[in-house]
Amino acid sequence: MPAHRVALIGFFTSVAGARASLPAGCELVGLCDIRQDLLERCRKEEPAMFVTDDFRKIAAMPNCDSVVAWTPNATHRDIAVACLGAGKNVFIEKPMGINLAQGKEILEAERKSGKFCAVDLEYRVSRFGKAVKEILDSGELGEIRQVDLEHHRGGWLCDTPSGTYRTKKEFSGMMKMEGIHYIDLFRFWLGPMKKVQAFSAPNTLPHYEFPDNVTAMIWFANGALGRYTTSHNKAGYTAGADMVKGPTQNHVLRWILTGTKGVLLADGWTQRIDVLRYEARPAGTNSLKAEFERRIDFSGLVNPHDAFHDIAGCRREFLRRMAAGQPPVQRAEDAYRSECIAVAVDEAMSVEGGVVECTEG
Repeated sequence: MPAHRVALIGFFTSVAGARASLPAGCELVGLCDIRQDLLERCRKEEPAMFVTDDFRKIAAMPNCDSVVAWTPNATHRDIAVACLGAGKNVFIEKPMGINLAQGKEILEAERKSGKFCAVDLEYRVSRFGKAVKEILDSGELGEIRQVDLEHHRGGWLCDTPSGTYRTKKEFSGMMKMEGIHYIDLFRFWLGPMKKVQAFSAPNTLPHYEFPDNVTAMIWFANGALGRYTTSHNKAGYTAGADMVKGPTQNHVLRWILTGTKGVLLADGWTQRIDVLRYEARPAGTNSLKAEFERRIDFSGLVNPHDAFHDIAGCRREFLRRMAAGQPPVQRAEDAYRSECIAVAVDEAMSVEGGVVECTEG
């Protein structure tokens, strides 16, 4: 079977590294970046490799099947539309664009092309995402009544030259850029959403042009509730007896799913999922207490992010499926539904009462 031919736009530092990032069955055929020094190094490293600073030349390559793009938000629409229009499968970073209209343009280009577009919403294909989904689908927690997420980061400046992580023009807002991961994961676990309510407190970091201190409530179509709290409040964090250290220090990332038969606790930074089942306490009474049953432990991973934030794994899975002639784990149309919810949360913060009825698409 011939190799699946892949070109990368951004997110590489060398030809060898780019080639090593591809799964089996894929062949690297082109590289694109705006950094001239990087391109020159790649040309010297492998003169036969096609190297360019123009993504349109990647789109026009006749010997390319799929393109993986890792570029600033404002470029996602143009790259995806060009590559899909030229008959290539495309994998892009989230969000699909700086507004919903750009996302719709990508969906239309995908429809016309007959190819696949996927968006990097890697949480649903992560170890955490899949493990929790399997537990929910098994029914052992019963009917899920509520899912809660706490996400509190330290004082994160990220004052890049482009302002990627702080300006409305480049960032698209807190929920569309960051919260979309968790909104998409909630949708993956519990299904469609129908209404959101959101409020913002004064910003923790005043240089952000959008709210960075948000609480959102989400109503699911199946009757469950979701609550998502996010901020840049610097929080010292102790998990059990062990203080979380290194890049994860002062960073809280915890999920709680409450069901009619039990509770699930997932902690991103200790990389553990605990399952608790309700037991009568005292025995023989109607009083129920959640008792520890078992733990799923991913803490042996070299990179703690990989338990839930495995970007490289999501990209490889997309290419593996393209090489095998299979659809992606998540189609762009479904990713767009998550973006619609993210935008609804942002909108809810600016209306009286903070409530917005929403549709996924």
